[in-house]
Amino acid sequence: MATHTDPVCGMKVDDQKTTLKSTYQDTTYYFCAQGCKTKFDEKPQQFASQQAGR
Repeated sequence: MATHTDPVCGMKVDDQKTTLKSTYQDTTYYFCAQGCKTKFDEKPQQFASQQAGR
């Protein structure tokens, strides 16, 4: 089990409990809800760059 931060809302997400994930530039991102995944998929470069700063 590993915990990741949802790049859209900042919520902690267990990678074993979610099926919501996307890959962008060889990095997998995990999401707490479909809405966050949808926002990420529309503009992944925006959220991936924010994630790097966290």
